[in-house]
Amino acid sequence: MLDYLKLDFQPIANHDAVIQAGPVRFTLLTSKLIRLEYDPRETFEDRPTQVFWFRKQPVPRFNKTINNEQITLETDALILNYQIKDLGFHRDFLQIQLKENGFVWKYGQMNNTNLEGTLRTLDQVDGAIPLNPGLISRTGWAVVDDSASLVFNEDGWLEPRSAHPQAKDVYFFGYGQDYTECIVDFQKISGQVPILPRFALGNWWSRYWEYHQNELISLMCDFREHEIPLSVCVVDMDWHITETGNESSGWTGYTWNPQLFPDPQRFFNDLHKLGLKTALNLHPASGVYPHEEQYEPMAERLGVDPESKNPIPFDIADLKFTEAYFDILHHPYEEMGVDFW
Repeated sequence: MLDYLKLDFQPIANHDAVIQAGPVRFTLLTSKLIRLEYDPRETFEDRPTQVFWFRKQPVPRFNKTINNEQITLETDALILNYQIKDLGFHRDFLQIQLKENGFVWKYGQMNNTNLEGTLRTLDQVDGAIPLNPGLISRTGWAVVDDSASLVFNEDGWLEPRSAHPQAKDVYFFGYGQDYTECIVDFQKISGQVPILPRFALGNWWSRYWEYHQNELISLMCDFREHEIPLSVCVVDMDWHITETGNESSGWTGYTWNPQLFPDPQRFFNDLHKLGLKTALNLHPASGVYPHEEQYEPMAERLGVDPESKNPIPFDIADLKFTEAYFDILHHPYEEMGVDFW
């Protein structure tokens, strides 16, 4: 197991916060946050998922009423009613009421009052674009459907779930207008956001241009002489070879361009003497082609015949590839001086 995969998960909820009745399970994570699970095989998921890592939370105050026909759970903020049916979750069988405003949510309900969240990328965006759903809404509720997310195995590596095709794993957020508390509680179960390093809050400089390393250092000195503060110098893609002589477009690359960067170690040393952090621009999707200096060790590590000259595809979902990717392509440059990518 790789050291950087050793994460401090606490995915199993407190036993006293869990209520199960056959194929359904409810977990009271806070007074305003409930996990709703349905699995016909009753094989519920306790492993951490891509989003939810810390389900072990203090048990909120609640009352429960359970009989052969119905489950009622009441916290300080929510009232959950579920009619026990073999069909599992349905809008006619599962509702949650927000005490603050009396709103009653029914399973599967569309949220037209959601205040929306963010986007994966702004590439090729020109003008308005629909946003993804967020955690807060004007009617005070949001739902995160975690049913299809990957889970972490014992090695700390992501893999698909083994759940029944009809299984559901949903988180109901009923925070009313207390938007701050909603975000705070989300971070409690998903993990705190690390504090940004101080340098990341400063001015970053980068330009997509074929600079020689001496030109870049001279430019950084010019900024200093003109009292323009910089904290980061990002080197765009021309740090590596782009004229590959093979089918690679040159967009992906790991081999220094000796015409522009004849002495990378001196370049990093000079930047750090100026008090700058540095990053190399990286586009790894094309894999590793035979023109790369690292091709042979990568091929040998991954069981590819180096004499074949076959490109090694980028497969970050494969643990063996990922180990080689960081060990051979990233870590040596980080030891040379790359602060981040």
